Amino acid sequence: MVSTAWAFTTMTSERRLSNVQRDELINKYPVLYHMAEEGTWPSIQKRGLLSTQALVDLYNPEPAVKNSILGAVRRSSIALDNPVLGRTIIRDQRPLKFLDKCLLPGTSPQQFLDVLNGRVFFWLARHRLETLLSARLYRDKQQTVLHVDTGRLMERYGDEVELAPYNTGSMHIPNAPRRGKDVFVAVDDYPYDDWRVQRGSKGDAVVELTVPYAVPDISDMTLRVESWSGGDVVDVIYSAPD
Repeated sequence: MVSTAWAFTTMTSERRLSNVQRDELINKYPVLYHMAEEGTWPSIQKRGLLSTQALVDLYNPEPAVKNSILGAVRRSSIALDNPVLGRTIIRDQRPLKFLDKCLLPGTSPQQFLDVLNGRVFFWLARHRLETLLSARLYRDKQQTVLHVDTGRLMERYGDEVELAPYNTGSMHIPNAPRRGKDVFVAVDDYPYDDWRVQRGSKGDAVVELTVPYAVPDISDMTLRVESWSGGDVVDVIYSAPD
């Protein structure tokens, strides 16, 4: 029989470990970054950040359109229009060029697409955001970038947040790190130390932070919204009051 005192001590230790890992994450990455289509900030303020799955659920397009968004790798962006909701753009997934070659056994392409389409993504390191914004696919088109308070997001969504050690939506080369549907790991279970050792002092032990389905109250956690073009900030759209 397990004593009540032992059980309480174990639970307290586990909770303390969880708090330490979350605190380390917040201290190391106090700001998260999300890249959105230009002109979407008013909609984001109203409805929050929605995953691809959440956008499809909201717009409810015809089955053929829904399947082209969720049932295969999107080779081009897809626009959804609604007289009440307006227009939204579902980004392409061209970086998944070698999806079939980069999956671990036990994960099908559709399973991995379902995982990607069902999440809202944030970069933890600014340099990765800047690299993406300077990439050929994005540098010639203006993008909206949200700066999000990590502590506030973790306070509200910490139990749902999952982390990944890669840019999970990038498989543009056939020898990209192989991954499966379980690539996303809860904060409290994430193997920080293992990735710190593997990546070294100059590497990122964690690359992506994700929240399942949607973050409807993202405006409450947003510190700043910028418009980027050509790899540089060209305008400040929003700045949270002090």
